[in-house]
Amino acid sequence: MRKNKWNSYLYILPAVAFVSVFLIYPILFNLISSFTKWKGLNFSAAEFVGLQNYAALWKDTVFRNDLKNCIFFMVLTLFFQMSIGLLLTVLLNMKLAGHRFLETVYFFPVVLSSVVIGYTFSHIFEPNFGALNTFLQSAGLSNLKRMWIGDPKYAIYAILIANIYQWAGMGIIYYRAGLAGISKDIYDAAKIDGAGFWQSFFKITIPLLKNIHVIILLMGTIGCLKFFDLAYIMTSGGPANSTEFPLLYLYRKFMRESNSGLASAVAIIIIILATLMSAGILKITGNGKEEGEL
Repeated sequence: MRKNKWNSYLYILPAVAFVSVFLIYPILFNLISSFTKWKGLNFSAAEFVGLQNYAALWKDTVFRNDLKNCIFFMVLTLFFQMSIGLLLTVLLNMKLAGHRFLETVYFFPVVLSSVVIGYTFSHIFEPNFGALNTFLQSAGLSNLKRMWIGDPKYAIYAILIANIYQWAGMGIIYYRAGLAGISKDIYDAAKIDGAGFWQSFFKITIPLLKNIHVIILLMGTIGCLKFFDLAYIMTSGGPANSTEFPLLYLYRKFMRESNSGLASAVAIIIIILATLMSAGILKITGNGKEEGEL
């Protein structure tokens, strides 16, 4: 009996080792280094400074602006990813002509490299010879031409469009899986009772896809908190830090300024925000309740 018990522990040992090495240790190391002044080379030379790094971040208007950019970007990304994904999924579920081809087209950006998408949209929004301004010029709409990624007012929207293009297809995949689990009998019964398309959509489809909404909200929230690649490729956080996000700030402090202690503090703040926001989403949606709890 005792031997079987130890055999059971051996089965989970690889998973425990993996989590410890690649998750728990990095978090603990970052937590410790966030209380130090450290250049990232020899940790024995690190100087303990307490909460100075966190105080510096609190006073840093650039970092506070990065958090505002992140929240703004997160809200718009989640709204468009969920609404576009759900509407396209419902249309594809109608089995219209060519729906298989359209599924492939919508999902294709998900498997593309962020580098490819970033450079593609950089060329589209390029102020002088970009595809968008060239089209506006050809269409006689020169008054609508803008600097796009060169203007602080519009740059974040250019990145937002690229991000939605890349990840809307993932929402379609999740919603397709959710719709497959809804019995057709429910829609047939609603139709007999006189419910139209939109009534069925709002009264049946949206409520029964609650768990899918929660999954997309969680993944989208965490994805926006660690958003980096497209912003770095398209604008490098500019112009005037208008498209800088917390992870870009971390990268700048760690790689360019060798301020590893401050960068670690940023990482801990991102982890805390991700945990709190995820817990908040589960609490609001009721998915964190125990089974049988009212």
